[in-house]
Amino acid sequence: MRRKLPIFLIVTLVFAVILIAQSTVRIKANELLATERQEVFTFKGNVMINKDGDIYVETPLATVTKGATDWQSFITEGETFVIFQTGEATTLSLDYNLDNSTGLMKDVPVAMIYSKEEGQKDIYIYKTDVLKFDQKNEYYEGFAKETADATPELIFIDYKGDLKVDTLYFEYYGETGMLNLKGNVFVNDEKNRRKIWASELLYNTQDDSFKGLNVEIELVF
Repeated sequence: MRRKLPIFLIVTLVFAVILIAQSTVRIKANELLATERQEVFTFKGNVMINKDGDIYVETPLATVTKGATDWQSFITEGETFVIFQTGEATTLSLDYNLDNSTGLMKDVPVAMIYSKEEGQKDIYIYKTDVLKFDQKNEYYEGFAKETADATPELIFIDYKGDLKVDTLYFEYYGETGMLNLKGNVFVNDEKNRRKIWASELLYNTQDDSFKGLNVEIELVF
């Protein structure tokens, strides 16, 4: 069941409320450390960050930084659970811009993008070394982990149960449903009973059309 962005009801040891461009960010933690000018706050232990309707985070450590006028960003360290407007993820690090609603996650074992259609399956993304997301533009970009051996650790995408994808790099545009894939691309298109290999592939998930480079196709009749 999809988790919703929660609202804090109980205050424990530390509770901070930060106003950002007429928005409110609530932070709860066991311990708080602040710089002398109070431009950087470090929260430790059972940290929870909630910007209503935008993002919710659980992490062991977070550093919140102030920009020229408003609180601008935060960075987490350690196993971090993130819920944002269009999905959720588990990561070891999140660098998030509170003003632009953009984030960069590192070492992401699993992420999920919610389906827009009622009753449709969600999109799952596994084993991403770097995952960028832009909530306002519904844009996602992922990079596979670099390895020393000849067999790279590919990203695996389960697109609503219809497409199973292996790739070194991807871009996904939520508004148009376009998947841009690069590097050792393999697509198992179960809905259309075909398999596709390519060095690069641009796949339209709305009408199942595609184009690519160095393409090989296997059709099942």
